[in-house]
Amino acid sequence: MTAIYNDYFGLKESPFSIAPNPQYLYMSDRHRDALAHLTYGIQGDGAFILLTGEVGTGKTTVCRCLLDQIPKKVDTAFILNPKLTASELLAAACDDLKIKYPKTASIKVLTDRINAYLLKAHSNDRKTVLIIDEAQNLSIEVLEQLRLLTNLETHQRKLLQIILLGQPELLTILAKPELRQLSQRITARFHLDALNRNEIASYIKHRLVVAGAKGTFFPDSAINRIYKISSGIPRVINLICDRSLLGTYSEGEIQVSPSIVKKAAREILGPTPPFKINWRYTAIASSVALIIAVLALIYSQAVEQPAPLANNQPSHSPPMQPPVIREQVMTESQPMITTSVPTTNTSIPAAELAVAPKLQEQAYPEETVLPEPAENSLEELFGHENPDTALNDLLSIWGVGFTGNAIASCRTAETIGLFCYSSITSLNEINDFNRPVVVQFKDRWFTLTSLNNDSASLEAGSQTYQIPIFEFINSWNGNFTLLWRAPPAYKGPLSRGDRGPAIDWLVNRLALINAEPLVLSAGYIFDGELETKVKQFQLSTGLTPDGIAGVKTWLKINDEDDSGTPKLTGSNS
Repeated sequence: MTAIYNDYFGLKESPFSIAPNPQYLYMSDRHRDALAHLTYGIQGDGAFILLTGEVGTGKTTVCRCLLDQIPKKVDTAFILNPKLTASELLAAACDDLKIKYPKTASIKVLTDRINAYLLKAHSNDRKTVLIIDEAQNLSIEVLEQLRLLTNLETHQRKLLQIILLGQPELLTILAKPELRQLSQRITARFHLDALNRNEIASYIKHRLVVAGAKGTFFPDSAINRIYKISSGIPRVINLICDRSLLGTYSEGEIQVSPSIVKKAAREILGPTPPFKINWRYTAIASSVALIIAVLALIYSQAVEQPAPLANNQPSHSPPMQPPVIREQVMTESQPMITTSVPTTNTSIPAAELAVAPKLQEQAYPEETVLPEPAENSLEELFGHENPDTALNDLLSIWGVGFTGNAIASCRTAETIGLFCYSSITSLNEINDFNRPVVVQFKDRWFTLTSLNNDSASLEAGSQTYQIPIFEFINSWNGNFTLLWRAPPAYKGPLSRGDRGPAIDWLVNRLALINAEPLVLSAGYIFDGELETKVKQFQLSTGLTPDGIAGVKTWLKINDEDDSGTPKLTGSNS
């Protein structure tokens, strides 16, 4: 049935398989950091590397991505089922590393064989990495045996590195006193969190694009429902999206609706358990609340009794002021409250009790008065009616102008070597791009020129607006368009086997960045050596090291070698 809906939506393969396929890995900021930590750990000289995260957050997929780019001089053993005894785990490691051992080998024999293998690998300038998935299932005894394996070392480094992938419970296990020696040997730690709402939209789009989709089938309303149900767990997102596409196909629709998502989630995850009231605890809580209320009433009456003496003993009146002053500060913008506080008529304590509920009620909107009044609200923004007009503003920032009333387009921009890149992303990635972008608010378009922790600057023609960052985040739908400089004769992503002016340009740009001699001859072929250089550059700039020179790789190359690229602050630096 999956193959049928693939044809229906024009997909070359299923985009939401739960198999850990590195090709479909969506590199959110946290996944990129996780991969960087694993890579750093392998390049270092420590013993243990730790990656934790909730079920389905993508730990195994990140690790498989690591294996795809691991250096050739590194031997790996990957253990998927760690519910083993110490001898069984050592035997499994020997099997993966192709170490021969007797069938009835003891722990000592297995350990000796592994140690001999590690010494030989080191003499051949090779490293060995043992990867253990679902490591929260390891027993204390097995973890201690793993620590003993890492005791073999030279003056410079450990001869065996161990990567532990596990659920958050693994952190609790490693915090136990008997494992403190192992915990002290962990040189790289990272906890993989769930995706946020914006990242889910980008995640779904990424997987659809990789599967060959020509458009998105998940509108914002469907993505909002997926976010609410999945809590940002990629594996759950995959299950819901896969079943949602099947449901959409079955109903003959083109886009996934929230109702289809809800139905798909119910079929995959089962019905949501009804909320059951524990009447016993409810009765106890109600009784406690009633007692507290009675005690509060008695206390308030006791406090009110000395009030008639306030005129005769003014020195004792201040203790009554703090609760009133606190309310006044919270609502100081409302003069009607401040005028009612300084009454000295001690014969009307009931009037004070009558005012108190109003003070408390008006204190709730405190959060709405926090932003500085100097900033603009969204209602004050007047943007362009179409994105091409906003693109005019963006091009002018790049120093490109059009005469008369001509309107720019991405196609006309390509004639001068500037390419558009449009997608859906998060604010973190926009900040990482660090260049002005065209964004959409409702049905209007603006150019984002500046971004910081407090506010965002938007331009539309000659108008400039400053809005609070939280309003920007809440109102922006994640769509953006930016400009980047393309190499000569660029037609698409460059990969192994390609040749032409764009490849020659890529070779020389990487040479400049790496401070290497320039290649003067033309006709260079994208070979394995160039692919390795591209991967190294991608890894150094936080990109997925796939060895393909696509848009994001060229964005980073622009940043490294092109001083004319406008920055997000609006200044050309």
